[in-house]
Amino acid sequence: MSQYIHHVPGRIRVRSKAFRCRSDKGKAAERKLLALTGVRQVRVNPYAGSITVHYDSALLKQSDLLAVLEQCGCLGASIRSDEVTRKAGELFGKALVGAVVQKAVEQSARTLVGALI
Repeated sequence: MSQYIHHVPGRIRVRSKAFRCRSDKGKAAERKLLALTGVRQVRVNPYAGSITVHYDSALLKQSDLLAVLEQCGCLGASIRSDEVTRKAGELFGKALVGAVVQKAVEQSARTLVGALI
């Protein structure tokens, strides 16, 4: 299922064929999202195939909203793989930075020892 997510704290917009082809899914998602404490507004646009949710970011997380959309059948499992890919990228970035810092410390230690000798 093709989907696109744009998120800033307090607002998330999801484009999915589920909202265009199956308006019943969009309406079900709207009802479930509006039932959540912290959701201020939900707008389904069947012509654009999207849903926009305005919410209180102190009460809800993006993952809470995506879980509801997934339960309604509006999102596929690729969201989970996108999260895994993002987390793997973050871990790789941290490991890379750690390796660079370690090499810099080793080089500094060699330079210091060389200067003392």
